[in-house]
Amino acid sequence: MIRLAYRLLTCSAAVLAYPVGVLLAVLGRPALLDRLRPPADIPLGGPVRVWIHAASVGEAGIAAAMAEKIKKEYPGALTFVSTMTVTGLARIRCLNEQSGGFLVDRVFLAPLDCPLVARAFVNRVSPTICMLVETELWPSLIEALDRSGIPVVMINGKLTRRSFRRYMAVKTFMESTVRRIALCCVQSRPYARRFSMMGVPADTIEITGNIKFDSLPDPAVYDRRTILGEFGLPPGARVFTAGSTRPGEEEIIIQAFKTILGHHPGAVMIIAPRHLKRVREVGRILSEYGLEYVLRTSGEQLESTGRPVLLLDTMGELITAFACSEAAFVGGSLGEYGGHNPMEPAALGIPVLFGPYMEQTGAKELLDGDAAALVHDETELALMISRLLTDDSERLKMGRAGLAVVGRFRGGLDRTLRCMRERGIMG
Repeated sequence: MIRLAYRLLTCSAAVLAYPVGVLLAVLGRPALLDRLRPPADIPLGGPVRVWIHAASVGEAGIAAAMAEKIKKEYPGALTFVSTMTVTGLARIRCLNEQSGGFLVDRVFLAPLDCPLVARAFVNRVSPTICMLVETELWPSLIEALDRSGIPVVMINGKLTRRSFRRYMAVKTFMESTVRRIALCCVQSRPYARRFSMMGVPADTIEITGNIKFDSLPDPAVYDRRTILGEFGLPPGARVFTAGSTRPGEEEIIIQAFKTILGHHPGAVMIIAPRHLKRVREVGRILSEYGLEYVLRTSGEQLESTGRPVLLLDTMGELITAFACSEAAFVGGSLGEYGGHNPMEPAALGIPVLFGPYMEQTGAKELLDGDAAALVHDETELALMISRLLTDDSERLKMGRAGLAVVGRFRGGLDRTLRCMRERGIMG
């Protein structure tokens, strides 16, 4: 009954959305229409045709890493990447351009999860395998792929506590979907347990680690003095970066930083909200707390304005910001978002701070290895930042520990592909 209701609801939504999509496309906003009609100019042929579906910016790097690996190991393979968001699409296109067009043969927005629309996309793309990144469990899409005999593989799978509770509320409905997954490659044992409880057959679940670790930044590529100059910061600036922040976190971070300024008047904070659409909101919060800031795209220089905060409103610069920092806070961890990747700053030798809701692979190992610190509120956050700005030996010690932990976690990409080969999903 729930499945029938879902189909009727999504089909009705598609019918109602189509004229709106056409109108928006005429006005120069084609995103909705692009989710209702299959992409044009899909290349034909190819011994291997891989459709990789990612949600947004955070998952785009995983999709790109997998596409690159496939291109290198399967000559003549064609790779197609879809995303749920326009920003995710832009990120994939940017990464593809940086590779000289090597990574991806076609990028497009994912279909609305209506049976008719999903089937049309599957027929047009005609993949030999479809890989879903992390938590992209779309019933109609998975069913359309399965009915066409196309194996569906979950890569870098994860289920945060919040997502798990949501799915378990409709377990009967979701169980028929997840049982169609040929292979579920997950990041960690807790995620494996949650997928199993949701109905994924245990013999299809493999713990392969986090693919994000295979594309972590190389500290040798970054020069701190150069970055400070590019960001318009003073050469000797003491920088704290709060990355991928979520609603409810900025207030805590800002209060902590105001405390820091009382002890370290020359300190600088770089703050990067997880979603660019929240930049204006974060700017408003900064102003409400009496902190003047400079927008990255404004062209203003913190050094000349004397303002203590740089608000990133660009895509793809968070890693660079981490690279010039004394300490990094990883967002999505002070609220029930599951956290974001704490290994990115750790891979740069930067001490990592995060909240109690951090569930990402590697977080526990960073804590156990004294490369990270857990903070619960603005008081604890301010205390840790102050210690790291004051004690260079502790900061360097934590940074070295982080590099050691990161070194143990690489290889998820190879393990994932190996599992597919062993099961005959990839030749």
